[in-house]
Amino acid sequence: MEWKIAFIDDEPLVRNHLRSLVEWEKEGFMICGEAGDGLQAVELVKMQQPDVVIVDMSMPGMNGLELTRYLLTANPRLKVIVLSSYDSFEYVRGSLSYGAVDYLLKHRLTSETLSAVVGKVRSQLQEQEAELRVKEQADIALSRSILRDHLMGVEIDRRLLVQYFSDHKWSIDKPRWVLMLVQLAHYDVLTARLKEQELIRYLRSVTDLCEQAAGGYPWGCTVAMDRGRWAVLLSCGKERSENAVAQWIAAKSARLESSLKLYMNLAATILISPIISSLDHSLEAYQHLVKQVEGQARESARAGLSVKGPYVTIGHEKRLLAAMEAADAQEAVEIIKGIMGVELQGQEKTVLQEKVSAELVQIAAKIARKADISADWMVEELSIFQRPGLTNEQAQTAVCGIYRRLAQELQRLNLSTDHSRHVRQALQIIAARYREGITLEETAELLGITSSYLSRLVKEESGRTFTELLTGQRIERGKLLLLEGDTPLKELHAKLGFSSYSYFIRVFKEVTGETPYVYMQRTKERSDS
Repeated sequence: MEWKIAFIDDEPLVRNHLRSLVEWEKEGFMICGEAGDGLQAVELVKMQQPDVVIVDMSMPGMNGLELTRYLLTANPRLKVIVLSSYDSFEYVRGSLSYGAVDYLLKHRLTSETLSAVVGKVRSQLQEQEAELRVKEQADIALSRSILRDHLMGVEIDRRLLVQYFSDHKWSIDKPRWVLMLVQLAHYDVLTARLKEQELIRYLRSVTDLCEQAAGGYPWGCTVAMDRGRWAVLLSCGKERSENAVAQWIAAKSARLESSLKLYMNLAATILISPIISSLDHSLEAYQHLVKQVEGQARESARAGLSVKGPYVTIGHEKRLLAAMEAADAQEAVEIIKGIMGVELQGQEKTVLQEKVSAELVQIAAKIARKADISADWMVEELSIFQRPGLTNEQAQTAVCGIYRRLAQELQRLNLSTDHSRHVRQALQIIAARYREGITLEETAELLGITSSYLSRLVKEESGRTFTELLTGQRIERGKLLLLEGDTPLKELHAKLGFSSYSYFIRVFKEVTGETPYVYMQRTKERSDS
């Protein structure tokens, strides 16, 4: 922080001496001007608005005592340091009573004594700045509270609304305002993927971006409403041209939209009201904007409902949950391709594509949250669904990429930390590639070690051979698929990597003690009872 300081003394030598005694920039000050008498000082202070002035008591015209009283009456926050000689001590005492910070004797003026007083003043200025920041934050919070209540239709004393904005320089001759409504896309996805405290911090960041785009305190007031919606009240200032105001607001809207995409990968609908001539009309303007954005949402919903296509059903969700429980990315990808595989045309394609993609990401976020895995990265992928001309294949690739990464996170979570690095990596490879019939030799080559060494590590740490681990992974996955009931029993062996149906039945019975059919019937009976 750099403050401004001015020297007021009728002796040029004294002013030069003050300049040379202290390295002002290192002390945090910039010399903004000098004056040779009290009348010049009044004009200097009015023009430069210094934070500190050093004032000589003995000057022609308006003396230092009169000047100090005048300056501190006009601006009590100004810091005045008095310069005096022995014969002006009464002046010094008077100036201190008016609120001067300290005094310095000219004949004893040294770098040390001046630096000490300047340090004292700097501390006071720092405390003053801190107090101002606290008050400013309180003012911002009050403005948001008043405006939010007003826009929500809560009965408030309208005089508070007018008085607040009048007190903060919004009120000029015939004041005018514009209201901006910001509605996030995919708000349901955000609420699904984030815990409560994470969501609060995330939405606060959106509020900050809106505030920055608006121009900040005190010329813009941003309030978070509900369900991913913000209202931004903007003062038009002294601008009278409606065309100039429209261009100015459009630039702010474009900047906000760009910031949301750049910094948070969020898409938003931004609507702007006509110019508001009275704050009493801001509620009506807000309600009109809300109707517009809700109307757009209904149109999108109707367009989506008119399409007979691959919606994400409860059955789909159950299958995805089961696939992720097994950290089976390949199975999840097949399910997603089945959901998104229908080719659509025109606007209906875009609407349904975005709807289904958002639902699939929401399910992934729900799985991550249940496993206590951070899913902040998922929202970064959402911006792709607002790209013009996005193909169904590109949308599928984006969604599948989210599920592949989630499967990797779940695999790492499920693996015991007691295992060595090579065994953990081998278990990850088995979980990801069990359908291919991945071999011990192939896995060892991927890890850059010999097959005999990997075989020994796996046996020592898990108590089972590599083949037994691979078979166990297939059987556990088979149990989940049996309970889902979506895959015919005759086709199940292919999904698990077994060469034939009869071989699958034999291995399943060896591991579990019963055939797949018996296991499925017994488990269902137990769940029904």
